Amino acid sequence: MARPQARGDAWVYTIKRDGKTWGILVDEEIKHKTLFEPGSESHDEWDEIIVPLEGRYWVRVGNWARTLTPGEIALIPRDTPHDSGIATNLVGTHFLVLLFDKSLGVLKNVSSGGVVLPSGTTAWLRGAFRFMRQTCSEVSFLSLGNLPDFIHQCAIGQKRLEQDSTHPDPIVTKITNLLEQPSTPSLDDLGKIVGLSPTHLQKRFKTAVGFSPLQYANAWKLDAIASELKNGNTLPLIDIAVEYGFGDLRHFRELFQRRFGASPSAYRKNPPPSD
Repeated sequence: MARPQARGDAWVYTIKRDGKTWGILVDEEIKHKTLFEPGSESHDEWDEIIVPLEGRYWVRVGNWARTLTPGEIALIPRDTPHDSGIATNLVGTHFLVLLFDKSLGVLKNVSSGGVVLPSGTTAWLRGAFRFMRQTCSEVSFLSLGNLPDFIHQCAIGQKRLEQDSTHPDPIVTKITNLLEQPSTPSLDDLGKIVGLSPTHLQKRFKTAVGFSPLQYANAWKLDAIASELKNGNTLPLIDIAVEYGFGDLRHFRELFQRRFGASPSAYRKNPPPSD
């Protein structure tokens, strides 16, 4: 069993048994803001299962599409074209991509789509993969050895998930691009640009993203400021805050502390390591 660390936010476990690859298990955790970045693919030799542990993940297989939340999984039988991507959100995401060799029959005679996991499964998977990160060994893998049979039973016995229409939404994508600037447009201005009333715009945005346009805009600004502090910006904090539209320094500090777990001055002195 091998575990290369592909990136600072992803762990990839290649499991081999009797000299043959049994499965590839990807455990990926992305901190802070993530954007919707779909990508189409298919696997000839692998059944694929996507499992969000925190945050959300969008999947489309054929005519079925859904933004998954923890407790839900996508079933993608081998040789099935599909499109998937991280759903836009402000707090990052943690998800698993499980690829099993077709010989295991994980999704044999199972149609593509999604199902609800039994209660407690998400916590079990999160704990098992956390253990794998800490101690990559046959012992740490034991609790996951029955994953193929477990997922197969879920696929044929658990409640099927209906599709939704939360992603992709070109209007929401346009709004997010407009919000990613130091000066936040008003709801009225955004509505005029995309042709929606402020009330409809706010509802549509929150349905897709899970947060209001103002929350999204503030998160983008805080991330931009954090990046500047991390890269050595020496301007006084009040000047940086005002540049990004935060006129109240106390409120800015509260928002920054809530998002990054440290005050702006502490973050500047001791920024987190780069991925």
